[in-house]
Amino acid sequence: MDSIIVGFSRPKAFFEPFSWLIRLFTWCPFSHAYIRYENTYANRNMVFQASGLKVNFMGQLMFDGEEDVYAEFNIPVSDATKLGVIQFAIDNVGTPYAIGQILGFPIVWFMAMFGKKIKNPFYSGSNYFCSELVCDVLNSIDGANLDASTMTPKDLYNWIVAQGFKSV
Repeated sequence: MDSIIVGFSRPKAFFEPFSWLIRLFTWCPFSHAYIRYENTYANRNMVFQASGLKVNFMGQLMFDGEEDVYAEFNIPVSDATKLGVIQFAIDNVGTPYAIGQILGFPIVWFMAMFGKKIKNPFYSGSNYFCSELVCDVLNSIDGANLDASTMTPKDLYNWIVAQGFKSV
């Protein structure tokens, strides 16, 4: 049995207004979700994430220099499933970051204040934001059936904790 890691973090840099807004709207100490896995061939840990303007990979050492990790959780997977996750990652590197979808979250939250549950009006299905990317990976692993289009990093964190996955 192998594993992947689902992690949550925030930037180390002080001036990160996008992270500030996410943390403010979600009342949460982190603003980012990612997948980390061991590349046994290169003997390195790789971080797969949606950040900046695209979906990308980053070595763990560089990631740790840029991000403060809040929590990480071990997700047990078979070798075949891990291979599928890595193939999904490779196939999606370079996909644009879903800036429009992020802008749709305040609309969803505003409507929720009035008891109306709506889908993100700017959902595209072809772009990713960080927690959406992680949700799609988790949905592919065990059919979690998470609504990736509306899942914030905080929502994803709460779901993982509720599932009883072990903290790393």
